[in-house]
Amino acid sequence: MKKLMKTWRVITLSAALLFVMGCSGGSHPYTTLPASLFSTRLVVLPFYAVRGEGSIVACPVCGKNNPAGPILPDARGTLTDMLVVGLQRRGYKVVPMSNVQEEILKVGEKKVKTYPIEAAKELSARLKARLVVIGVVFEYRAREGSAYGVEKPAAVSFSLHLVDGKTGRILWKDSYREIQEPLSEDVSNIGRFLKRKGKWVTAQRLAYDGMNTLLDNFPEPE
Repeated sequence: MKKLMKTWRVITLSAALLFVMGCSGGSHPYTTLPASLFSTRLVVLPFYAVRGEGSIVACPVCGKNNPAGPILPDARGTLTDMLVVGLQRRGYKVVPMSNVQEEILKVGEKKVKTYPIEAAKELSARLKARLVVIGVVFEYRAREGSAYGVEKPAAVSFSLHLVDGKTGRILWKDSYREIQEPLSEDVSNIGRFLKRKGKWVTAQRLAYDGMNTLLDNFPEPE
C-alpha cells in the first residue's frame, strides 16, 4: 500500500509539471498616495487595444514594450468590465461608463485614441474626478481546444496605469502576462495549477486572475 501511494504521488507531481502555468507580471509595485491626491472616485477609460506586426509593441500610455499577439474582438469590453467591477469591489466609486462614453464623444474618439494622457486630463476635468485609470491590452488569445487538451493555449498581456488627471503624471503602473505552457520547468506556479484543477483555461479566466493580481497592488492612501 505504501509503495502504491508513493507511486501515485510521483504520477501526480509529474502531471503537474507537464501543465504548470507560465505567467509574469510587472514588478507588482506597492504604492501609496498622499491624502491630498488620493480619491476613491475614479474615471476608467475603455481599454485600449494595441496590435503590432511583431511580438513586442510599445504601450501608448507609458511607452514600455510589452509582449503582443492576437486580440479577440470582445477583449476590450471584457477587460473594461472586469476592471470596473474589480475596483468597485475594493470600495472605489467608478464614474458610470455611460457618462465616460458621452464625454469621449465630445472630446473626440480620435484624440482619445491618439493622445491617451491628454485625453485623460480633459476627461478628468469634464467628469470632475482627479484620478483616471487607463488599461491597455496587447494580447488576448483564445484557447484552441478543450479544458483537457489544446492545440494552442490561451494567452493574455495587458497593463494598467493610474494617472493624475490634473498634471497627466503616471502615479502607478503595472502589467500582467500569462500563457499556459506544457512541459514548463517553472514550478513556482504550482499553486495556480492546482487552483485551476489542472485544466486548460480560457483567456477570460487568465484575464480575471491577472486583473485581480494587479488590483491587489492598486495604490492606497498614505
